[in-house]
Amino acid sequence: MTRSYFQKSCLLVTITALAAIATTVAGAYDCSEIRVEGNTYNIDALKSITYTVTGKSKVVKPSTIREDYHLNPCQPIDIPEGKESENCEKGTWVCKDTKLITEQDKESKETQLFLQQIAGSAPADESTKTPARDVDPLAVKADKLEDVKDLPWTLTLHGGAIDSRNQSAVITFICDKSATDVKVAPTFTSYVDGVASFTWKTEHACPIHTELPTAPGMSGFSVFMTVLFVFAVIYVVLGAVYNHQVYGAKGLDLLPNLDFWRDFPGLVVDVVRHVWDSVTGRATSSRGYVSV
Repeated sequence: MTRSYFQKSCLLVTITALAAIATTVAGAYDCSEIRVEGNTYNIDALKSITYTVTGKSKVVKPSTIREDYHLNPCQPIDIPEGKESENCEKGTWVCKDTKLITEQDKESKETQLFLQQIAGSAPADESTKTPARDVDPLAVKADKLEDVKDLPWTLTLHGGAIDSRNQSAVITFICDKSATDVKVAPTFTSYVDGVASFTWKTEHACPIHTELPTAPGMSGFSVFMTVLFVFAVIYVVLGAVYNHQVYGAKGLDLLPNLDFWRDFPGLVVDVVRHVWDSVTGRATSSRGYVSV
């Protein structure tokens, strides 16, 4: 019974620890403090707006099919009350909105065809055996651009699904201090293999803090050699002072234990020779009494 209780206690502790770790990871994303390789970014000013980005269009005469995207880089997009049917499901961060554009009486008429979640969170669906999905934001450094001084960085949002195929959105943030209007939406770049890509030039993509690189610490061996050297210096200095004050020594006689250090190489040779003879079986032992 004790063993069973112990095992259950261990299992409970493990589950609690994993839950705590999961909670920490899930709550780790804060768009007011995004850290990318020593740089800290704050895009919290973009949080209050649901941006609409015009995507690619395809002409199907006499109409046009256009794909728009609604997105928020900090949180799920806002769904106005009573407009649930006109928006992606709750928990969506990036929504793909496909529309049919027709011309009627010299005016364009937009008809919503379907909505698809590109990035966001959704609970598991037991009826369709669909696992839970999470947006899992990931910010990393992007490749250097020739006309941009600061390194751009990307924010990848996961969790979308279309016909059981995973979807995601990649937003490349480019530091542009002249782009001060938070209402300006990002630019659609492409949609390839379930990945919708955008480019966003804004002053909020500039780092608010940069950590200076620090020198690498000393290795364990370096620390050992440094300590050994310091002790050797102290040993020689204090020994020399003692020999001079007590014995009036000068020159090489100032060195402490001079006779020992003179014999030290020979002692090392003797030890090595003894070990070698023992290993190779050349060592001999005398028996009986030694003649006098």
